[in-house]
Amino acid sequence: MGLRTKGFTLIEVLVALGVLLILITLAVPAFTGSMQSTKADTEIGDLRRALNFARMEAIDRGITTRIRPTAQGGAWSGELMVYDNTGNPATPTNVLRVVPAMGSGVTLTLTSEVTNIDFNNLGGLSAPATPVSFNYVRGAQSRTLSVCLNGRIVLGGSCG
Repeated sequence: MGLRTKGFTLIEVLVALGVLLILITLAVPAFTGSMQSTKADTEIGDLRRALNFARMEAIDRGITTRIRPTAQGGAWSGELMVYDNTGNPATPTNVLRVVPAMGSGVTLTLTSEVTNIDFNNLGGLSAPATPVSFNYVRGAQSRTLSVCLNGRIVLGGSCG
């Protein structure tokens, strides 16, 4: 009787590796696109939560609440600050929340030159006097966030 060895032949191993490499090559672009989409959803969600927080604080406190970039004239994709507008707006003393900056590679544009967004005690938009629309772009991912005059914050739509 001859000896029979157990295991795989070299051809079987190479074929299995070839199939595995083809599957990985097909999966990586889909995974990368999924990661970009998730990152975009997270960052625009953080902005939406910050705007909702500013609006709710204005209603709860019965005063005007402001959200703006931390650096005067800074980019909206950078760090944001929510504070009540009772003191000197140039040097806020009662900061309610600081929102971290978005990741690199993000372009966040507004429909007009808006330096800050103020919510009045009823939750409506008191400044600027027109609705504000944020256009978020990260690679192939894009999102739109609108702040209406009544204070409603709409993701993916308009105030119309």
